[in-house]
Amino acid sequence: MVENPFTCAGAWYRANLHAHTTASDGDLSPADAAAFYRRAGYDILAITDHWNVVEPASEHPDFLLLSGLEYNVGRAAQGTSYHIVGLDVSSRGKVPRRPEAGAQETIDAIRAASGEAFIAHPYWSGLMASDITPLRGCFAVEVYNTGCDIEILRGYSTVQWDDLLTLGWTCGALAVDDGHRHQHDHGGAWTMIRAEELSAPAVIEALRRGRYYASIGPEILDLRVTEDRVQVATSPVASIALVSAPENGGRCQAAEGESLTGGEFPLPRAPYARVEISDAKGRCAWSNPFPGRPKEA
Repeated sequence: MVENPFTCAGAWYRANLHAHTTASDGDLSPADAAAFYRRAGYDILAITDHWNVVEPASEHPDFLLLSGLEYNVGRAAQGTSYHIVGLDVSSRGKVPRRPEAGAQETIDAIRAASGEAFIAHPYWSGLMASDITPLRGCFAVEVYNTGCDIEILRGYSTVQWDDLLTLGWTCGALAVDDGHRHQHDHGGAWTMIRAEELSAPAVIEALRRGRYYASIGPEILDLRVTEDRVQVATSPVASIALVSAPENGGRCQAAEGESLTGGEFPLPRAPYARVEISDAKGRCAWSNPFPGRPKEA
């Protein structure tokens, strides 16, 4: 599936991989958006305006700007469009900018331009697992989207993600802002990326390999998977869960007024498992999935 970032060399970088600016329908210029996220403690910002690639150069060696854009293309079975984000896509790349283009056509073009693609806000878009599983070439889906949560309470896509994983669609999960109005929807989510250095090639390679986890608050400090156990260390949280295929998994819950900083679970006999933690304020973090044990013969 994806690599365990906690066993890889490198440093952790905090990223928002979905952002809009005045180049489409955001209220901050690209430079002001970069300044906002740098002040907020982020290391990476992907500017992903609608149908428009912005390629600003960062003014700071400790802050990386990635180019990208967001497409709304094709039609799912129920008539809604797919929103697909392309990362590290140059304005010179030959990616179709046509709403009538198909979702797979768009993903293929992003990858042909040496970029990477992910599915934006599946719950907000009303996408079902059956709409997504035929697609190939996306490395992740958005498990949380700040803007969609604030606007219409459709920010969490954990059910859609688990449905995809249960059906065998291998993908990681991102937490993003998708910000348009900086006073409301900037700085609420991030993806922690384990990369060898703060450069576009290193960060994109880390994303390809699944070396990241998603969060809107708490931290996953370590995650180890052996032949039959899963061990996780966290910042102080109220709940640590091992989520897996139907009828599998487990959960540890802190007593009222107390917190947990770690947990251990049996590795289930299931196609996949993942860790999800929640702090006292209800804010979550999500590991990427990893294989479970094979079923007994």
